[in-house]
Amino acid sequence: RGRRRRGERAGMLKIHYSPGTRELPDSEEQRLSDLGQTVLEAHPRGRGQVLLVLTDDSHLRSLNTSHRGVDRPTDVLSFDYLDGAPPPRAMETELVSGEIYISCGRAQEQAGDQRVSLLEEIARLTVHGLLHLAGFEHDTPENLQAMETETDALLRTVGLLPPAVPITPETALAGGVRREE
Repeated sequence: RGRRRRGERAGMLKIHYSPGTRELPDSEEQRLSDLGQTVLEAHPRGRGQVLLVLTDDSHLRSLNTSHRGVDRPTDVLSFDYLDGAPPPRAMETELVSGEIYISCGRAQEQAGDQRVSLLEEIARLTVHGLLHLAGFEHDTPENLQAMETETDALLRTVGLLPPAVPITPETALAGGVRREE
């Protein structure tokens, strides 16, 4: 794994970088850590730590292939190591209860498509991953709407909800994904 970053308290989001991944400025890391704390307080997982790993498309493709059988990159994947069970008392300050992997390249593309900053897009993907760890799914239109509503509410709480983007042909596809040329 990459280097450990600030915010080592139990029950927190800890940010790591894969080798070769450009690090975010300290102020942006702090905003992501604050966001993680807000989400974890709203949707507690016990005191285990959640690792946020900022990486690249190749790493996400490999994880997507090995864990989901889908041979293509994706923007975010989350892994729950507790399966809903609280962490053992003796391990609660050391336990990693889940991991979230975000492709910075994919996040940068989506940020451009949606006309938001890279930080705002990484924040959205971070909340998405944390909500999956909290049990949210987007397998039905109703569940998707509930997850998006909660994501917006949490981003708004910490000042990371970007202004609405007007719908254009480039942003009309779900998730701001570019059309294949």
